[in-house]
Amino acid sequence: MQQVTQQNSSPDSLSDSRQETQQADTFATRLARLIQEHDISHAEIGRIVGVSGQAVGKWAKGGNIEYENLLALSRHFGVNWIWLRYGDDAMQSFSERRTGSKARRAVIRDIVENEQRVRLALNAAEIGTWDLDIIGDELVMSDVTRRLLGVPADVTEGGKGLLLDCVSDADRAAVDEQLTEVLENRQPSFDIVHGIKEGGRRLRQRGRVVSDDMGRPVRVVCVVTAPDNL
Repeated sequence: MQQVTQQNSSPDSLSDSRQETQQADTFATRLARLIQEHDISHAEIGRIVGVSGQAVGKWAKGGNIEYENLLALSRHFGVNWIWLRYGDDAMQSFSERRTGSKARRAVIRDIVENEQRVRLALNAAEIGTWDLDIIGDELVMSDVTRRLLGVPADVTEGGKGLLLDCVSDADRAAVDEQLTEVLENRQPSFDIVHGIKEGGRRLRQRGRVVSDDMGRPVRVVCVVTAPDNL
């Protein structure tokens, strides 16, 4: 009886092991593996991409990465950016040897082209976006958002605190309260108009929380508009 029990548990153990392996194949682990294989430091990668070594270290631990930085990393390591960001499953769509690969490639090409069109439209309309990783308190801002908030291009680190630093003293407490409500999962979204320190103009920020499968808030995404687009 003991032997039968051991034989029955073995496949489960192997299945669990496979699942752990699959779960471990993330952007962070792929990047960390490339860094190890190329024997290059975070600081050196940072100089190549144009960010700090600390930012690279956060990427290797699962932190947010901007699209332009993702492309720069892919070019440096000589890998496809879709594989680096999304893994082997996404790259299967680019394999001519698989059934239906052309159709899948067309879908991915459309997605990429649509993303580029959206970026161009947002930039033309002076509509900014930001994405906050709640767990890591890491903020990714579009170029338009940086211009609207007055964030210098060389500022690459910061989370909620960086957002609040851009808000006028008169409106800081109100913005802080609304962000906190969302970050602590007491409200699903926020919509606030406030002044900023740089230039004294007013902006509108509309954001919502993104939750994981367990209903826990993990990100906040937001659209920032200038006065003419309020």
